[in-house]
Amino acid sequence: MKRSYLIALIIGAVFLVWIGLGLIFSGNGGSQTAQNGQNGQNGAEQEELVAVRIVKSNATEKRTSIVIRGRTEAKRAVQVRAETAGVVADLPVEKGQRVKKGDTLCKISVNARQARLDEAKALVQQRWLEYDAARKLAAKGHRSETQAAGSRAAYDAAKAQLKQMEVELGNTDIVAPFDGIFDDRDVEVGDFLAIGQTCGLVVQLDPLKVTGQVAEDKVSDLRAGTTGLARLVTGEVKEGKIIFVAKTAEEATRTFRVEMEVPNPDHKMRSGVTAEIVVPGQPVMAHLVPSSVISLNDQGVIGVRTVDDNDRVQFHEVKPVDDTPEGLWVAGLPETVRLITVGQDYVTEGQKVRAKLDSKSGASS
Repeated sequence: MKRSYLIALIIGAVFLVWIGLGLIFSGNGGSQTAQNGQNGQNGAEQEELVAVRIVKSNATEKRTSIVIRGRTEAKRAVQVRAETAGVVADLPVEKGQRVKKGDTLCKISVNARQARLDEAKALVQQRWLEYDAARKLAAKGHRSETQAAGSRAAYDAAKAQLKQMEVELGNTDIVAPFDGIFDDRDVEVGDFLAIGQTCGLVVQLDPLKVTGQVAEDKVSDLRAGTTGLARLVTGEVKEGKIIFVAKTAEEATRTFRVEMEVPNPDHKMRSGVTAEIVVPGQPVMAHLVPSSVISLNDQGVIGVRTVDDNDRVQFHEVKPVDDTPEGLWVAGLPETVRLITVGQDYVTEGQKVRAKLDSKSGASS
């Protein structure tokens, strides 16, 4: 073979080898570039997902409490009034003192009442002698039955007048109608009291009543005889018993009056103090959640945001059950949820997120 052909053949073979190697390396590079591009796109999509922190929450049975806001009231409070007219002669009891039933609070001057009482007693004695004589004479036929009956009527009238004078004299002592506190006095010695005017106020503080108004959706859970707690704004907490639940609602508020009695033997609790009635309600399945996770949706509904198994955000309406130092108990959630604890304000329902377990919670997914 000629030398020129041989050289040409060698050059052509080298050229073909060079082209083939270029194609091979070019194909590998393109695949790598394409793969890198795809990975970059996936990474960009991953970077666009909002990161949130979640905890796994399981429902537990929680006994609810019905809280009724109201105030304390005296068991009984009576304005003690005069039943006879006269000048106040004595005030044996000072304001604020404890009194027993029958203790004299205000004493009205007797004046001529005692004399009239003595006169009525003498008249009764006279009428009795006249009636007795007429009765004996009528039995012997010396006097008619009509005359004897007239003497009996005069005797009965005298006894009635005596009774009236005894009551009149007794009414000069204005007395306590029950055990309690003489909480206010309206007169001083020397004042004139007309019939019906007030001597003072007597209140019964043991037991003490706590009253309030309950909403119509909770009144069916209350029964007379139910035991609960009374919490006063002054710090006292006493166990008591529901004694009354109204059957008719207030027209203006559509609420029902509730009354609880609590013991108050030392009279330390006062009437008119702001208080709460706390009564156990029905048990419900509830979740204990941080108060910070509570939010509102676009319709203004209170709820929490969770993440489903596909890492998509869901909004659940909840009903607060109890507020405790550990958190807020809410009802209305499924038995198990993946609750968003951080980032719930930056996501919307249906949005896909990147969920990460909140290590501070100690919960497990």
